[in-house]
Amino acid sequence: MTAAPSRARVDYPCVRCNNETDAFVGTERLKAGLCRDCYGKKPDLRPRELNDLSGKEWAQSSRSIQEYPDTRSPKQREHGAAFPMSLAKQQISVYTKKGQTVLDPFVGVGTTLDACADIGRRGIGIELNDHYADLAEADLTSSDQVLIRGDAMKLDSYVANESVDMVLTSPPYGDLLKNVKGAFAHKWREHSTIAPLANPEPYSDSEDDLGNMKYDKFLDAIEVVLRKTHAALKPGGYAVWVVKDFRAMKAKIPFVPFHMHVMERAEAAGFRLWDIQIYDQTRFRPLVCLGYPSSNYYLNIGHSYNLVIRK
Repeated sequence: MTAAPSRARVDYPCVRCNNETDAFVGTERLKAGLCRDCYGKKPDLRPRELNDLSGKEWAQSSRSIQEYPDTRSPKQREHGAAFPMSLAKQQISVYTKKGQTVLDPFVGVGTTLDACADIGRRGIGIELNDHYADLAEADLTSSDQVLIRGDAMKLDSYVANESVDMVLTSPPYGDLLKNVKGAFAHKWREHSTIAPLANPEPYSDSEDDLGNMKYDKFLDAIEVVLRKTHAALKPGGYAVWVVKDFRAMKAKIPFVPFHMHVMERAEAAGFRLWDIQIYDQTRFRPLVCLGYPSSNYYLNIGHSYNLVIRK
């Protein structure tokens, strides 16, 4: 019995979703240029109200736990607390469309502005520290990205009410940068080959810098910034604050739920808590012995939170 000749297959990108696919020569699906998932489906004509994502991209971005593998740039390493570019791009892609405006009131070395430039958004960044502002400004290549050297607590003097579509930021942590790591992140030399961490440098010497304030005063200042970003956002706009809990062992406080305190202040400022996404950093942080071998057992805090709040 003679075997039937095999039919040739053709590889091609789907004209609707752009995914790579293949089909037999002569089939209607190949003539239509569609993949298996799109063939036979009508195009989705519903208006895109929030962003430019496909349904697949929308679903992938909606995971409640996210990792953001990334290579930190030299300027990000100099800052020491910048979130990854991949995080910035993803969050901006979810909560805005191309051409819309993103505000970062603590822009640091400009990661938010760089992400906006790469994916076609306008960006506004405010930075008090001249050194970080210099690093951010050196990479600005478009008038669509605006760097303001100023105080986030005076945001309303720089940014008009209801003029931005999204806020993306990570706040400084009060006077914690001066002592928190040295207070609780001691790495026992006999149990680790990793050198102990030195205390990071404060962001600036300015009394107006939130990074130099005691915690209670710092939270009051955060609420001021939240109120002013709330006013700057258009109705229905989203804000994402990247925050991390910590320990304050010198003050005999084993755990400070910073993300909860920010949420409380955000709600007081008029925001509505919309979502909390866990930013999983465990793969990129070595495990250390905290409290060993005493009776005090501490977890390694290997995650941050993307707090999603909405006007």
